[in-house]
Amino acid sequence: MSSENHQVPALLRLFFKGLATIIPIALTLIIILWLAGLAESGVGRMIEWVLPEGWYIRGMGLIAGLVLVIAIGLLSQVWLFQKLIEFGEALLDRMPVVKSVYRATKDFVDYFSGEDGERFNQVVLVRHPELKISVLGFITREDFSNLPFGEPDEVAVYLPLSYQIAGYTIFVPREWCEPVDLPFEDAIRLILTAAMTRRGG
Repeated sequence: MSSENHQVPALLRLFFKGLATIIPIALTLIIILWLAGLAESGVGRMIEWVLPEGWYIRGMGLIAGLVLVIAIGLLSQVWLFQKLIEFGEALLDRMPVVKSVYRATKDFVDYFSGEDGERFNQVVLVRHPELKISVLGFITREDFSNLPFGEPDEVAVYLPLSYQIAGYTIFVPREWCEPVDLPFEDAIRLILTAAMTRRGG
């Protein structure tokens, strides 16, 4: 009887270990398939309207979607296309609610792509000189010359919260920030899992 009781916790541990292995892979695949489905259903439907009946092959929408994204990336470097984008942004800036959502989303995406993403890779421990605690975060801004606040020796540090897409941005003296030799991906994983991750790299 006692051996059976010992087997149940062991089976539960194996079950949860299996879940911990499957869930991240499954969620990643679900997101990829969801994006692929959007391209296939949206762009694919437009291709079906253009092509003669029976010519459409499943997968054309996905391929066309990838080509379209790459083409937009190329066009974004063209002066005329940049002016069109700026004109569209100017229109959005006149819409009270839409403006806030668009600007926040654009700034967030810009930070994780291109040259801006490199600045976000600075991982720091914020140490208050009196409180005996440290908080792991990322330096997001060092220049406040175009803002009505911020001291020359201050930096903006983003502190993500564990298990949710949210966080705080604090403005602290640079001397409070201790650089950490940790890749961005490892640091964000450490924070989002409340330091429960056992992976070192």
